[in-house]
Amino acid sequence: MKKILVTLVLCVVALAAKAQANEMSASAQFILGAGQGITNPGLGVKLSYGITDPWRVAASFDYGFKTGANTRSWDLNFDAHYQFYFGRGFRVYPLVGLAIVNYKWKMDKSVYNALKLEAAMEGEDIGKRPSDKTTCVGVNLGAGFQYDINDQWAVYSEVKGQILSKDGSRFVWAVGGSYKF
Repeated sequence: MKKILVTLVLCVVALAAKAQANEMSASAQFILGAGQGITNPGLGVKLSYGITDPWRVAASFDYGFKTGANTRSWDLNFDAHYQFYFGRGFRVYPLVGLAIVNYKWKMDKSVYNALKLEAAMEGEDIGKRPSDKTTCVGVNLGAGFQYDINDQWAVYSEVKGQILSKDGSRFVWAVGGSYKF
């Protein structure tokens, strides 16, 4: 009888863990990235999948809008979360992962036109408007929290530092909502 009871309890625990483990969600998020003198807000999407009860993996793509410095950015992130559950529907998680970040810069048109006019007065040609782009890889380190509104909807916020291979590091803050499948 004890063996049957222990087996039954283990089955219930396994089913409860499996219910959390296969949780999948799609999210939309607002981001604010800052670093190296560049601050740009943006929008992103994130897909998350629960591997086991506390472990979840997430992939996200964020696009940073053009700033006053004529800089745009995008980043692709692959993160792992270890979730701690507090009460009904509230979880906190540290995160670690990989990041690919791209910056694209183009000289401001009015500055370029002024330089072009000055060069033309001296009989020189400065060519096309200068621009630059760079892609770097790095590591994400941060933390977040999530509140489950109900069985399908949740809101979350996370902060992470991106330690990049080139051009230093940056800080990213995200706030979003997700739909769970």
